[in-house]
Amino acid sequence: IVAIAYAAGLFHAFDVRLLDLKFRLRGERSATGGITIVGVDDETIRGYGAWPLPRDSYALLLAALEEGGARAIGVDLQFPEDRNQRDEWNTLLAHVSGSYENIAHATWFHAGAGSDGSAGKSDGATAMLSHHGSVSDELRIAEGASVAVPYDDLLRKAPHLGHVSVAVDGDGAIRRVPLFVRFGGRSYPALAVTLHGVAHSSHSVPTIRWRRGTPVIHWTDGRSVAIQIDREGATSIDYAGDQEAFPETYSMLEVLQWYRDGAGDRLRATFEGRTVLVGLTSRQEASEDVGATPFSVATPLVFVHANLLDNLARGRFLSRPSSSAYVLGLGILASAMGLILSSIAIPFGAAVTAGVTLILATGIQAALALAAIEIPTLACLATAPLVFAGTGTYRYLFLERRSRTREAEIRQGMSVQQQFLPEALIGKRVSRYRVESRLGAGGMGVVYRAVDIETHREVALKVLPAAGLADEKTRRRFRHEAVALSRLNHPNIAGLIEFDSQDGLDFIAMEYVQGTSLQERLTKGPLLPSEATSIAHQVCEALSEAHSRGILHRDLKPANVMLAEGRRVKLLDFGIARLANVGSTMATVTGSMTESGHMVGTLAYMAPEVLRGEPADERTDVYGVGMLLYEMLAGRRPFADDQPHELMYTIINQPPPRPSVLNGRISPALEGVVLRCLEKIGDRRPESAAALSTMLTQQSEGAVIE
Repeated sequence: IVAIAYAAGLFHAFDVRLLDLKFRLRGERSATGGITIVGVDDETIRGYGAWPLPRDSYALLLAALEEGGARAIGVDLQFPEDRNQRDEWNTLLAHVSGSYENIAHATWFHAGAGSDGSAGKSDGATAMLSHHGSVSDELRIAEGASVAVPYDDLLRKAPHLGHVSVAVDGDGAIRRVPLFVRFGGRSYPALAVTLHGVAHSSHSVPTIRWRRGTPVIHWTDGRSVAIQIDREGATSIDYAGDQEAFPETYSMLEVLQWYRDGAGDRLRATFEGRTVLVGLTSRQEASEDVGATPFSVATPLVFVHANLLDNLARGRFLSRPSSSAYVLGLGILASAMGLILSSIAIPFGAAVTAGVTLILATGIQAALALAAIEIPTLACLATAPLVFAGTGTYRYLFLERRSRTREAEIRQGMSVQQQFLPEALIGKRVSRYRVESRLGAGGMGVVYRAVDIETHREVALKVLPAAGLADEKTRRRFRHEAVALSRLNHPNIAGLIEFDSQDGLDFIAMEYVQGTSLQERLTKGPLLPSEATSIAHQVCEALSEAHSRGILHRDLKPANVMLAEGRRVKLLDFGIARLANVGSTMATVTGSMTESGHMVGTLAYMAPEVLRGEPADERTDVYGVGMLLYEMLAGRRPFADDQPHELMYTIINQPPPRPSVLNGRISPALEGVVLRCLEKIGDRRPESAAALSTMLTQQSEGAVIE
């Protein structure tokens, strides 16, 4: 998608702005020697009193430059037919221009017909213009629809002409110039191209030819310069800079003063053997002939043509790699990076990608600064997504397949040490325990019935699920549960026998409780109030022991309450228990029920303060006992199983319906205890599990309505 978008030009606006930034980062450099600019600056315009200047002043300037020994003179000014100009001045300028072979005047091509009638030149003017062009069949030369030429006398006598048209990008900046423009079946060179030939004594009209697929400017004396042409027939400029790149810049008024003063030595020292461009450099008195470039939003166009002349002298324009070479290089880079990143962690991969992007950006800048090669900056932008796309593809095609192969091996009992399925352990031996059957599974582990080979005692063996082995946080919580159980020794809590690890497999051996879970019992309907009160009382006794040891259970629900033989209750699953140092007060045993931004516990049984992100304490477990009591008495939970966000809102804001509405056998006293346990504010609940146990004992005699 990125490649197609780039080919469609969607990144062009971004790339050209970034190219300007790269030019500015490179800074202005001194242009090649031999180029001098004589500017019609603000001082000159003020000296003559108005713009445009009288044309006899330009005739005088050309004479001064010729006396100074200039090798070639390019006049980057237009002299159209103008009745405000005196005829004798026009005649003088044309006469001086025609007296020398090294002077070139400017023309200007338009993409559309000019409103000033420049497209409707006389046949004589068209014939005179055609002498300065050559027959061309090249398809990639820019097309001109109309042309602006000097007045007839100057057009007839000027020894050379060159156009000063530029290509303006969509943002109004000038970064390219058409070196040739086709008009009326002939191709006409740019003023800089004409001057380059004249400066090397090539006075013939240059032509453009194709040599082994490369466009070349050719003169009849054999001189040639290779160039690059884009789809619009323009050539990109390797900008040296603005005025600072051309230190040999002088005011026209200053040069004329030297000439009037007879300072021939000064003129020769300044202009002898040099190529001179005459153009408008005013930035205040006149606003004509300026444009935006990488270095300024208002650069006089004479400096644009001076940069082009510098490129011709160096034989080096701004070039770009071919699309095939660019795509091939980027593909190799992305493939190599993808293979590297597939074997390292994501944080390291991000650092490597950032480093490679920085190296690429440095290399791209160096290519521009040292070799005038502009590598599309999309390379830097595309590297990261291409690399990570390659990484993701590699992982999907290879790692996922390897994972499926490993899963098949596990199903066949070929691997216990790595990720496993629950069925793979049945019949196997873990430490000194032989796994007999699977009892159940939850978020914190899979529980098996196993036999201690040494004592023949049945145990409940809890191991991490497949995903937990690779998750250090899950393994830490698993060990956390073992630590919590090691602190507890109570008849209503399933006790810890052993916590160990074998071949990277963490397991907890616990007391095996024969019986059914409260969750299974509730599938048959609500319990008698006396039975529910007895179960809740034993749960409170277990919690009292845990709280006294600095442990909060935090996940009370029917699935974690076992009903053993003899109506004995066993509290299970301390996987998300909150621990504190032994001896600490319960005021210090608080904490959020979230870890790394993820809620832990069972949503339907969570206390309101936990959902609000407040600390948990003893009364959080009291709320859990209230939820157990309600479900045992009413046969269902007090809050419907809606969507998670709706359920959270209900738990936090809506009062539970009275359980007596669902079960009329519940006494008002017992109902009051249940509703008090389910208060939204923790301070309104019984202050501890021990206090709740006492309340249940005190009103148990009246729990059933006779």
